[in-house]
Amino acid sequence: MAYKMLYLARRAPTVSWEDWPRTWKSHAVFASQFPAMDGTIDWMRYTTRIDDPSLGDLPVSTEHDGVSVAEAQDLDTFLGRGFTPDQRALIDADELRVFDRYTPRFSFYCTEQRVVDGPLGEAAVFRFLLRRPDLPRADFDAYLRGDHARLAAGQAAALGASRWAINFSIDAPPEDFPFDAIAECWFPTPQDAAAALRAEAMRAVTDDLAKVSLPDRGVTMLTRPTHRWPREPRPA
Repeated sequence: MAYKMLYLARRAPTVSWEDWPRTWKSHAVFASQFPAMDGTIDWMRYTTRIDDPSLGDLPVSTEHDGVSVAEAQDLDTFLGRGFTPDQRALIDADELRVFDRYTPRFSFYCTEQRVVDGPLGEAAVFRFLLRRPDLPRADFDAYLRGDHARLAAGQAAALGASRWAINFSIDAPPEDFPFDAIAECWFPTPQDAAAALRAEAMRAVTDDLAKVSLPDRGVTMLTRPTHRWPREPRPA
């Protein structure tokens, strides 16, 4: 089974918007020097919030600066258990150089259900879903895995989505980010993603999510990848 880590990032107050993608990438470069990270991540994308007025008025959040998504075969890859205490201290210091808080405070450790399989594109829409308080977690998960996944799969072609996954948090989500699931939808271009967000087919998806979540308290992010790390296949 593959595991995923996603996080909803906000840059440190000392990092300008213009410097954000470069500074964020530098954190990945810094962390990659430690043996605990060697060869353990299958793929990773840092995706930065799209801040482009030419795309028009869209139902997306501007309160956060980016979403990271990564996949690995071993959950310990994301839990930091391979770091020594001294290495962990160095990682923590670098996180506060880049982000407004330590990454475990805005990270989600997940398994996914792939609704549509296909390539990662040049834009992604992430929806961080806040479960309705009257709905048990098991019922929330079951609805997303069943009825909602079928609806999303049926609308994907009309929306031009190249890849669609629903990520389910394994443990309790972070205190300040109480989202139990994250929808992850990839598009070939930012223009395609913006058009999808305005489409009737997406409205049907949004309305369906409202049956089990609180849309006005969730977070929808329109992003583009600014750091890519595909893992090369190992020699046979």
